[in-house]
Amino acid sequence: MFSERVQETRAERKRRTATRIIEAAGGLFRERGFQGTTVRQIAAEANVSVGAVMAVGDKESLLSLVYDQAIAARVPASAAGSAASAVDYLAHYFDPFLDLFTENEELARSYFRALTRGRPESAALGGLRTLAEGDLTAAMVRAGIPGPLARHGAQVMFTSYLGELMMLAAGSTDRRQTAAGIRRTAEFVTACAGNDR
Repeated sequence: MFSERVQETRAERKRRTATRIIEAAGGLFRERGFQGTTVRQIAAEANVSVGAVMAVGDKESLLSLVYDQAIAARVPASAAGSAASAVDYLAHYFDPFLDLFTENEELARSYFRALTRGRPESAALGGLRTLAEGDLTAAMVRAGIPGPLARHGAQVMFTSYLGELMMLAAGSTDRRQTAAGIRRTAEFVTACAGNDR
């Protein structure tokens, strides 16, 4: 029983330290940029050793964790009682995430570079995919689209969102064009699913 309490205490301490490191990294990334921030600066800001920072992750991993938390905090509430049309709901579902990525374009580009290096999918991105596809599927089912088509449409919407976000991070589109692209996909998905009924 004593060893269980010690283990819980160690696990809790480790979690608190990781949280401090991620918060310090996020603040420094926003203040100095990704390239302008070093692991040593993150360690100093979090008041931990460089080894403690590296135990949580390298700079790219820390940036992914910072974005994971920011994305998780912006997941929209389910639209169970929403009066919005399916197209409007689908088109605006990703607005909070687009806002996040346009707040700091340099960090967004760094985040996408980290994702495209072939590293494993971030935890929040995987969680966001599951949640978003569930919300989007439910919205389409409420609009009268059969479940299997609605699920496929939700997958198309999420994949389109990632592609649009990638182009936004690359600087080849702007926030308005990205939102318009997501809306076109929403119109296409609902029209195709509606025609298959």
